[in-house]
Amino acid sequence: MFEDLHLVAEDGRAVAVFNASLALRTALADALGWHVNRRFQAGGLDEAEAVLDLRATGALADRIDGYRGIEGMAPVRLNADHVRLLIGAASAYVMERDVESYQPPEERDRIALLRGLIDPLFDLVADLDRADDVLGASSL
Repeated sequence: MFEDLHLVAEDGRAVAVFNASLALRTALADALGWHVNRRFQAGGLDEAEAVLDLRATGALADRIDGYRGIEGMAPVRLNADHVRLLIGAASAYVMERDVESYQPPEERDRIALLRGLIDPLFDLVADLDRADDVLGASSL
């Protein structure tokens, strides 16, 4: 699912580095953008934690969306926190947007791609958590 995946250490954390297709990057950016709008515009930003979530999600969406429209593969760098954001956004997008009524083919394709990403993202976050544990233990 993730082409040319490598786990590297960066600032004491494990980071997944891989190449992603235009379709994958677009679907992830769209899910994150939808998640930001849905989660943060519906309710207020009363708590500092909600504001931090908004900023982190928006920053990740902007980073992934930075290659929008560029054909071919582009690099993506994610730590475990980023992958958790993607899992939440992709899951929420699929649960709410996958309806029985008519959807354009592009939307159906995006939903299918995101649905197929959820399990690999869970596997990736588990790998990153294990690598973070190793990195944390080696710094003691």
